Amino acid sequence: MLLKNGNFLLLFAFLLPPAVTGQDLTGIWKGYFVTTDFNQYKVEFQINQTGSSITGVSYSYLTTVFYGKATMSGAWKKESQSLQIQELKTIEVKATEGSVSCLMNYQLGYSKSGREEYLEGSFTSKHEYSAEGLKKGDDCGGGQVYLRRVSSSDFYAEPFIQKTAAKKVIVNQSPPARKTPIQVTASTEDKANQESGLSSTPIHDKAVAEDNSKNVQQEPLVVPAVSNNRFNDLIQVITVKNPHIQVILFDNGEIDGDTVTVYLNNKLVLSKKRLSTIPLTLSLDMEHHNGIQELTIVAENLGEIPPNTALMIVETGSQQFRIMLASSEQKNAVVRFRYEK
Repeated sequence: MLLKNGNFLLLFAFLLPPAVTGQDLTGIWKGYFVTTDFNQYKVEFQINQTGSSITGVSYSYLTTVFYGKATMSGAWKKESQSLQIQELKTIEVKATEGSVSCLMNYQLGYSKSGREEYLEGSFTSKHEYSAEGLKKGDDCGGGQVYLRRVSSSDFYAEPFIQKTAAKKVIVNQSPPARKTPIQVTASTEDKANQESGLSSTPIHDKAVAEDNSKNVQQEPLVVPAVSNNRFNDLIQVITVKNPHIQVILFDNGEIDGDTVTVYLNNKLVLSKKRLSTIPLTLSLDMEHHNGIQELTIVAENLGEIPPNTALMIVETGSQQFRIMLASSEQKNAVVRFRYEK
């Protein structure tokens, strides 16, 4: 459901399918959605799966004090590994007076990276009721949805969640990762949630030179990522037509304290930056280095929920790419850019 009154609240009624035969996706999924104008908000889904049918509830929220809740239903298409989801009815709203609600429709896909499970895709919406200047069924806008399976809810756990909690294996409660997770890339993106305010303006981080006059625990800022004894996992090679590239990094899913260091062509550009709903941004000029540049993302920690995960958004001219990254104590995540004139 989308509530429109200056601020947006999107309530997603969303459905989850088994990615493989026999897999039960009943549980809690949390993440965020991004509107077409890059506004980003938190979302949570509580899913009950029976065969290929999905029911449940969705929440969208700025905080747990201001939120919307809706029921939903849908179907899983095994052949295309896709979900068609429709929000049915708004059942609870805590928002500013005068807000109007929108019912959402979703097209989602499932992927897995090591122990992590993801759902992502797109949404469209229509007004649920008629209001001043609005008509029921009119377009409410759309955007992208990104979700990850988690172990706990920010809201009331529905009875089907309580029933399965004791026996269900929660994939995000693993100890610090010892295994190298399998990387899955996304072909299809949070905004700062600080109290009740949100900001979509990217923060442009730049590497800060260290004070060489200090000898206490000098950080190895000039050490190339390839020398940290971790495997460099090439996640994706991106071919671009425009020489100017903007790279944006967010935490992917629940904000759990993930911190990364980023190298461009083995030179430090971001040092020990925390991933959050506030974007970290980099600008690349592809007219140098023979039209090839390489970003390496190094995990400084694993956060509260291993592994260290990030969503990378790449914008260049009319092209846009979204890539899910995972790094750990065993591997770095690498993305290579190739410029074709």
